Amino acid sequence: MVVPAQRAVRAAKIGVGVVLIALAASGALAQATPPPEDAAPDELGVGGAVLGALPPVAAPGYRLQMTELVWAPGAYATQHSHPLAQIACVQSGALGMTLQEGKATVLRGGAGPRPASAEPMALDAEVILQPRDCVAYDELAAHTVHTVWNASAETTVIWTADLVEQDEPYTTYVGESATPAP
Repeated sequence: MVVPAQRAVRAAKIGVGVVLIALAASGALAQATPPPEDAAPDELGVGGAVLGALPPVAAPGYRLQMTELVWAPGAYATQHSHPLAQIACVQSGALGMTLQEGKATVLRGGAGPRPASAEPMALDAEVILQPRDCVAYDELAAHTVHTVWNASAETTVIWTADLVEQDEPYTTYVGESATPAP
């Protein structure tokens, strides 16, 4: 015979199970991961637009641009590099990164007017950037190969500030069949 206390426990277990199933179905429990090892060199689920650009007087032949990139849940970019200096900052969501070659600096946002910390990014270590966190590549950016993915179950938005040569690709993917992306 089932007593009222046992009924309450069973009801609670069923309720927890229903909530967990609903969360899993909605993607709230999804754990975003790097791109699959066998993914073709490219990006998937990334969109956005240039917010502004100008040819700086101090750097003839180049353009300075600010870009907003929107990463859908599950979005990623396989191993790639950018031709020149870049700072990429997370506005919302979370962005995962792994540095395969080169050098980059992780700037942790904190709550004050300046970054809370700046640290070199280790090779082959996954780093998760949260809102107000940034990653910066210096003049050796063309040799800074990295993989990036949406580390959130929600949409992630980042803003990048880039210095690029006029009419040169913005991103070059690593791999036999890789082609530059404008």
